[in-house]
Amino acid sequence: MGGIAAALMRQGWKITGSDEAHYSPMKEFLEAASVPVSTPYSVKNIPPDTTLVVVGKRVSEDNVELRHIIKKGLPFQSFPEFLHGQFLQHSRNAVVAGGVGKTTTSAMLTWILESAGRQPDYLIGGLAKNLDQPARFAGEKFTVLEGDEYASCFHDSRPKFLHYRPEVAVVTNIIEDHPDLYPQLSDLVAVFARLTALLPAHGCLILSADDPNATPLAATASCEVITVGTEKSATQRITGIDLDSHRSSFRFLNTHFTLPLCGLMNIRNAAIAAAAAAHWNVTPAESAAALRTFRGVANRQEEKKIGSCSVIHDKASHPFSLVGLLQALRQRHPDRRVVSIIQPRATGGKGWVYQKDLPEALAGFDKVIIAAAYEHKPQRQQAWENTPFCTDSLANDLAAQGTDVTVVTPLTEESLLQELLPGDVILISMSEQAAAQKALVERTLLTLKRRGLATVSI
Repeated sequence: MGGIAAALMRQGWKITGSDEAHYSPMKEFLEAASVPVSTPYSVKNIPPDTTLVVVGKRVSEDNVELRHIIKKGLPFQSFPEFLHGQFLQHSRNAVVAGGVGKTTTSAMLTWILESAGRQPDYLIGGLAKNLDQPARFAGEKFTVLEGDEYASCFHDSRPKFLHYRPEVAVVTNIIEDHPDLYPQLSDLVAVFARLTALLPAHGCLILSADDPNATPLAATASCEVITVGTEKSATQRITGIDLDSHRSSFRFLNTHFTLPLCGLMNIRNAAIAAAAAAHWNVTPAESAAALRTFRGVANRQEEKKIGSCSVIHDKASHPFSLVGLLQALRQRHPDRRVVSIIQPRATGGKGWVYQKDLPEALAGFDKVIIAAAYEHKPQRQQAWENTPFCTDSLANDLAAQGTDVTVVTPLTEESLLQELLPGDVILISMSEQAAAQKALVERTLLTLKRRGLATVSI
């Protein structure tokens, strides 16, 4: 929503916003864009001349501002409804969806189109380093939209991506997530099938051939279907993969691609983006040229050196994401100790993937430091409240498989100094609300440096 707000301001709209809090990196972006954001929620935040209110997905019906808006009869919409009505009726839209990888893939596809002179409108759920803004809506012919399967708004339970009128739909993968809306994997697959069923006959569906949950969607579309991946069954196959500490190379569509990012997941994302661009007549050579200069997305594999240590900030919290991210870190930093400092997601309780699958996902780290878990608590009461996530069970499961694990609650500089070593590669996987804990880790490494245990390399 921050990117949309800034895009509208550039077109002359008068915009204000409010939230319970706002976090980096969007906080700094909105400040630089001169978008006023008020915290916390208050009726006073709503200007008297307001003509339309756009309501975010996590605003509940008891929100003080929302109650006031409804009482006053002010018109309101979810942002997917707003985009559908304002910008998406006449553009050719590519919707990039999936459990993980959709932000990076959306940014890659946008950058390919931009580099090839197509000048697309776009909405990306992050700050792509090649682009000045996370969103642009200027009435262009092509639009790239990161598609989210979560509910649109308190009054609209439809997934956001169903509002986006796709001509091209991309599904990077389908993984168990959002247990408040999709308690079974089959529920989630059914929602993605609703997206792919929207595609027109002249459209295109692009699926990951490497994801067994995504490939059955081919039967739901009445248009061209392309599967992309390393599997032999892929209609467009990735081959010739070559990985080193600074780049990832591969062959795709009879073209050599070099990506200045690590990780097999980024190779898949890049190939999928190139396949989507080809539907709009961008050549593989043009896509390869663009991806050679792709610099990634903020808070995705974002590395900072402090002394001899490397700190990596990433939003990864799902076990599926952590497996791919660890592979990328091993590629980037061979022969170094890789440490996970993780704030586990408690959403879904003991019976959900965060409890069941985290031990296997974290087993490959040389050291795991577990901070206090956090939970996205949906408005409705959920059954898992009787079987809450258990940090001790996670630690015990990790220890049982031989992983060096420590539970540190609360995180303190003293406790971290006992666990971290010079030369460590440290992955910080925490929620946006954990800015203070992330800063604490970096202060701890500065203390290590001052003590002479690491050399300065900032």
